[in-house]
Amino acid sequence: MANSKLKFTRTTTDKLTIKAGTLSEDCSTITYEDENGSEQDIKISDLLTAFKNQVIDFTVALKTDENLDVITEDE
Repeated sequence: MANSKLKFTRTTTDKLTIKAGTLSEDCSTITYEDENGSEQDIKISDLLTAFKNQVIDFTVALKTDENLDVITEDE
């Protein structure tokens, strides 16, 4: 018997995000700026406790900015 093309599912995603955090030299903490502009340190193990014994997808991204020259029609 063929599988139906109709699929009805509900997906719940628990997501943890820190924008512009700095990973410590020993990779154990992340320093970030809170909503009051104060620097905060948090242990990575504390962040991941909520996901303990769960199957997870783990992603880390490194963002760099580079200023580019604007090329005009005259050039």
